[in-house]
Amino acid sequence: MLGLFLLTIACAIWGLGFAGTRWTLIDYSPIWSHCLRYAFAGALALPILFFRKGFKDVKGAIICSILLMTALQLQTIGIALTTMAKSGFLTVFYSVFTPILSVIILKQKLRKTFWLLLCVAMFGMFLMCDMKLDGFNTGDLFVLASALFFSLHIMAVDHYAEEVDTINFNFLQCVFMGIQGIALGLLIEGPVSLSPLFSAKALSFPSSLIGFVILSIFSSLIAFSLQIFAQKRTPPHIVGLVFLSESIFASIFGKVFFDEIISTQGFVGALVILVAVALIPKFAQIQKPAHTA
Repeated sequence: MLGLFLLTIACAIWGLGFAGTRWTLIDYSPIWSHCLRYAFAGALALPILFFRKGFKDVKGAIICSILLMTALQLQTIGIALTTMAKSGFLTVFYSVFTPILSVIILKQKLRKTFWLLLCVAMFGMFLMCDMKLDGFNTGDLFVLASALFFSLHIMAVDHYAEEVDTINFNFLQCVFMGIQGIALGLLIEGPVSLSPLFSAKALSFPSSLIGFVILSIFSSLIAFSLQIFAQKRTPPHIVGLVFLSESIFASIFGKVFFDEIISTQGFVGALVILVAVALIPKFAQIQKPAHTA
């Protein structure tokens, strides 16, 4: 149960991160928003890593950082080429890909009730995104590819989580994400100015500075650490299902900060997802199986 609780807290933070992302876009492009988020997180993580002598799990952190950065960039490209509703729905196909990968890679046998909960939750997402089944386009393909890489990231974290120090591993991941982010930003868009973060308006609300504080400290350093710690005891297919609650928190914060309208259909969809997630402890295996010699 602790794992589910921590994953839910992480999803709430990531839901707030959608608001933070929108605030960073006041002064920065989507590419640099992603890149600076992790550059700042990595810069904050480095001194802590030196203090903790936390450079032992470099290989795993590099692999996880590459998977996550690839997922984020594919998602960004896809969002630009398709509708927000379709991108929102297709992104959460990581909750479908993850159990499939668990069956293929980990040879896990999942309960039939889990697949039922997954179908119910995906139907809830369908309602929340106000989906219309129009044609499949190139943008949709990019978003689906991003969902696959998000799933691979969950699987990679599952592989390394039990053997690593949670904070050190995530902070290393953020450092390597920051390095990749700066390189990508410079390659794609060229140098960027940080002056908006030091102007007088940076301390007002909302501002890009506040957005980066949320994304770098809370969404990156804290929430991903919670994920890694939770995955020490929670199977990856359950992680993918719980992650669907992120969209609910995003909708709540969208209403709070941007007065976005939640339709009746969207509200019903959110309730469906909540019910599916709430039933996980009763109808799905939430603990990792014990290792046998």
